[in-house]
Amino acid sequence: MSTSALATALEYAPIIARVHSHHPELARIRDLTEAVATAEPDADLAPLFAELRTLTNDYKAPADTCETVEATYRALASVEAEYAGR
Repeated sequence: MSTSALATALEYAPIIARVHSHHPELARIRDLTEAVATAEPDADLAPLFAELRTLTNDYKAPADTCETVEATYRALASVEAEYAGR
């Protein structure tokens, strides 16, 4: 899977995990984003997206985070929508 949304999420996920380390779930979100990006084309990504939805509260950024977290969550939601529509 290769989209600009995935590229955005891959770029931002490590940054937000570092900057917002008081949100430990962001480290797992980073790891899941990398797993989605490196998955085989025919891989079942549904469990990864289910965990992402849980960790991100259905892609809603916490109030005490920045616009980059919001952009990352929007990107991940777009990637999931693309996956679901394939």
